[in-house]
Amino acid sequence: MERIVHLDLKGAPPKVPYLEKVLIQAKSWGATGILLEWEDTFPYTAALVDIGSQGGCGGDGMYTVEEVKYILWLTKVNGLEPIQLVQTIGHMEYVLKHPAYRGLREAPISPAVLCPSKPESQVLVRAMLEQALELQPDAKYFHIGADEVWHTAVCDECKFIAATHQYKAPSLYLDHVRGIASFVKQKRPGITILMWDDMLRSISLDTLKVYNLGELVQPVLWHYNPMECFQIDQSLWDHYRQLFPCVWAASAFKGANGSCQILSPVCHYVSNNEAWVQEIKRYKNDVRFAGIILTGWSRYDHYATLCELLPVSLPSLASCLSVVAKCEDETKETFVSDVLPSHQWPGEELARLIHSFVIIRERSLSFIHGDLVTTWLNPWQIEHNYTNPAQVEAIAGTAQILKLSFRFR
Repeated sequence: MERIVHLDLKGAPPKVPYLEKVLIQAKSWGATGILLEWEDTFPYTAALVDIGSQGGCGGDGMYTVEEVKYILWLTKVNGLEPIQLVQTIGHMEYVLKHPAYRGLREAPISPAVLCPSKPESQVLVRAMLEQALELQPDAKYFHIGADEVWHTAVCDECKFIAATHQYKAPSLYLDHVRGIASFVKQKRPGITILMWDDMLRSISLDTLKVYNLGELVQPVLWHYNPMECFQIDQSLWDHYRQLFPCVWAASAFKGANGSCQILSPVCHYVSNNEAWVQEIKRYKNDVRFAGIILTGWSRYDHYATLCELLPVSLPSLASCLSVVAKCEDETKETFVSDVLPSHQWPGEELARLIHSFVIIRERSLSFIHGDLVTTWLNPWQIEHNYTNPAQVEAIAGTAQILKLSFRFR
């Protein structure tokens, strides 16, 4: 069973030398492949230049065509299967924010979702996919995203189709995905196409059977809750077993515990992966699992602030891979730790500084909003110069201690 590490490159793309260190460590921890989610870090060219790293990513220029080729080669040479991910309907903010593509939004107020009823949408996405495929002639897998399509049947054309089509609103999504997947298969007949499964869950089994996506794609069922909250309805497995020859699981090692979290709690993510190991064992005789993708989200959408940075989350990744590897080999010892040996921890210094920052921030907030300041140095007291000088001295002493802790760290 494949063990794929998802690297979400949007918002904080690692420099290539650092990325190389991460790839080497991921392999040593038990990974078999890397899922590279480019977003606007991909060097789109020609008519698409403004949506990628050479024109529209904020000016850092990461990555170049040469760097993408090198990353793909580097992944392969380190014994890992490189898989590219290009979103094709949802999470399209980095494209639809541009004036040239504003008319392809499903909902005018939101750049998140591409309108599936406009022919230009297929043209756009196919051009994006073609450029990504060109840089990876030997691609074994390709991921088309297709998750979290928040707006459906909003524009007038889509409303009409949803109202008149035999399969109603789901036809909009399914026709679009079939068109995209068929295009990729035309280009690369032997390639395996992956897609996130969440938009399929609410569609009836009968409708899904008609569209026969099983001949084109393999769904990746994601679920990020820890063991105590982990639950996947058996009927979903029953449906997927009938529809798809292979199914993938998706756990998390970072970025699934809150949109602005700074630290990656190892116990939380290990629990999620342990729950997945149990789930796979429970259904292994009924469902053929091709692999598991350990997701590592960097931000929840194109406009969101970053959540856990990659260096901070590497102990979580090592621990989660250890847990997942045990799924196939019960004799393996599980490694679970909040820290890593220095030689196995690229970016250790940054990670430790972030941990220190979190501690100091919590102490500072506790001080600012604590009883001492609230009672004797609140805005009214400052404005009226009316308080107890002895208490102000105590407040100043506590502030000085906090200040010194900043310097020490």
